[in-house]
Amino acid sequence: MTRKAIGWILAFALLMVLFTYEAPDRSSWTAWSLPLAGTVIAIDPGHGGKDGGATSADGDVVEKEVTLAISLYLRDFLQQSGAFVLMTRETDTDLASPEADQNRKRKSEDIRNRVKLINENEPDFLVSIHVNSIPSPRWSGAQTFYAPAFKKSEEMAYLIQDEIKRVIGHTDRVPGKTESVFLIREVTSPAVLVEVGFVSNPEEAERLQSVEYQKAMANAIYQGILRHYAGEKVPTAP
Repeated sequence: MTRKAIGWILAFALLMVLFTYEAPDRSSWTAWSLPLAGTVIAIDPGHGGKDGGATSADGDVVEKEVTLAISLYLRDFLQQSGAFVLMTRETDTDLASPEADQNRKRKSEDIRNRVKLINENEPDFLVSIHVNSIPSPRWSGAQTFYAPAFKKSEEMAYLIQDEIKRVIGHTDRVPGKTESVFLIREVTSPAVLVEVGFVSNPEEAERLQSVEYQKAMANAIYQGILRHYAGEKVPTAP
């Protein structure tokens, strides 16, 4: 057999391989490469609209602005990992009706509508973002709270708090169990509330206003969520 004939045979064989080869399903590539694919996570940026929440002593740092900024960074991290993210708000608004003018009535309606929105969409998990404040400026440090109805809430609270200590520092606090926070108590999904710092502490208030700190806090919460969905178990009780 001549070299030319051998060449034609090899070329024909190569064409047959190319035409009969079935490429792998790209959807399986995506599923394997995105750790949160198929997961629905709700994020609740605390306060909004007429309800500014806590403010620093000089009035420069407002809770509703800090919580929204961190929540939007967290949303982006989660979406990049394949999660479907439900936000209770993405702008400076609340969920109360325009007619609810009285402050107490408006807050009550807002929080109940947040619970309703979350429960109607049945997320796998909820993270509510808030800022802490007390009369004394001495207290500082982020802390994660959970309601005891779901074991997953306690586990996620531990992992998020652990990541806050690792990524952010500035705290030796441990996750706190509570049944007094209406939102995480009334939702029908596992949930945590993250107090990202004390706006009443001057140094922490300054950090809370920093874009770098806001992104780092969002990343710490995100890393804690990733650890949970990677199957990591809480080594010891908080």
